[in-house]
Amino acid sequence: MQKIKIGLATALMAFALGSCKTYQQGYGKNNTDVDLLEKADWKIDTLRKDVIWYQYSSTTNPEFANQNVNVVSFNPKAKLGYAVLAYEKEKDSLSVFASKIPGALAGINATYFIEKKDSADYMHLRLKGKDLQQVKVPKSSIYWWKHQGMMTFNNEGTQFDIQFSPENFASVKSENIITGAPMLVDDYKPVGLTFADTSGLKLDLKKLHYEHYLKHQGVRHPRTAVAVTKTGKLLLITVDGRNAAAKGMSAKELTQFLVRYFNPKSAMNIDGGGSTMMWIKGQVPNGIVNYPTDNKKFDHYGQRKVETALLIK
Repeated sequence: MQKIKIGLATALMAFALGSCKTYQQGYGKNNTDVDLLEKADWKIDTLRKDVIWYQYSSTTNPEFANQNVNVVSFNPKAKLGYAVLAYEKEKDSLSVFASKIPGALAGINATYFIEKKDSADYMHLRLKGKDLQQVKVPKSSIYWWKHQGMMTFNNEGTQFDIQFSPENFASVKSENIITGAPMLVDDYKPVGLTFADTSGLKLDLKKLHYEHYLKHQGVRHPRTAVAVTKTGKLLLITVDGRNAAAKGMSAKELTQFLVRYFNPKSAMNIDGGGSTMMWIKGQVPNGIVNYPTDNKKFDHYGQRKVETALLIK
């Protein structure tokens, strides 16, 4: 297993925002960096002084009923721990990834698969300055959108940033990069509201290729995401789905949810669906606290084997 401590650099790129004003009101840059803006429907557990676990569940919330969301907030400025990105070409479950990281406290699955026959090199993965995977797909590819955003990070695992990916990743000076998509929040702008907004479209999404961005991101699925707050905290996020008790979210809904409850400076969707998993040390039966769907049951056993995991030590 390759593993590194992680942190971030900078990148560029503009994106059309559309009509996003509604969700920017009251959530400007000058707000105090408080993890949770509304506490109704949430449970809060302190795993360590610098690591807080938030659990959302509601059947009555008018905007987010029948959703089950887990968020871990990590504050590197407390200097009590750091983040680790682990990669294995031979895939494994998140709980196994965590067992191989001494001192791991919490974690999620990370980015889309690198070693996938039909991926056509749509992801960029750089660890300790070495590019293990480079984007090669043309803009005409069905996968064009899947590296829209990037998370860059330092080797110490204490500095994180999320921005739009550049045209050329060679321009990024950071030692470490993972890409994902879509961008949900960019410098407090809720860009995810318009990326795959299917409202009003006269289109049969069922007829689209599964990887078409409108079908992939415009409907409800389990989701995994990462976010960075104004003061540099890292948020690890999972949204359960494909169940009556946890319906999942579209990219638009996830953007709305994160802006309403956490107001991150930046946020990016990463690999979701059956890959969505969150692990917390000591939680029974296996540390998995969300409801993975690969076994078609609403329990903690349906883990999918993945290639990358993002953990807090």
